[in-house]
Amino acid sequence: MPDQRELATAAALEIPRFVSATVLFQTAMAERLGISPTELHGLQLVISGAATSPTQLARALGMTTGAVTRMLDRMEARRLVERVPDPADRRRLAVRPLPDRLDDVADLYSPMARFFGDRLARLDRRQLAALLGVLTDGRAFAEQEATRLRSGSRKEGVD
Repeated sequence: MPDQRELATAAALEIPRFVSATVLFQTAMAERLGISPTELHGLQLVISGAATSPTQLARALGMTTGAVTRMLDRMEARRLVERVPDPADRRRLAVRPLPDRLDDVADLYSPMARFFGDRLARLDRRQLAALLGVLTDGRAFAEQEATRLRSGSRKEGVD
């Protein structure tokens, strides 16, 4: 059985492979839906509720609001989302997925969702907590690094 260091090394080496395979999967999904990978990413953010306005989408995707407007135009033309007045502030827009297309997206994701559901069900509470911690911390650090790289800073943690 591998020791702690060997397992940590193997896990660290697997992360970029996992990310690469995920990108391939997302690209295939986008092709199947007839949209770009960025549009699929935006659709996932809208479906999950992580981004419900054009401004939130722009921030989450690292795009300008103008680019997101054009992306939403294309997504509306494909009947994936709609822009509606924000019920909390009618001066703003909200972005919602169109329910009739959610089934198409869910059908394409269902094999992957079942796979991960089955794998996660095998983990105990301690393992799930550890995995969630790595994923949560990793997401936060990746967001921080994206901001740093876009700012032109060369050193970690430098503004």
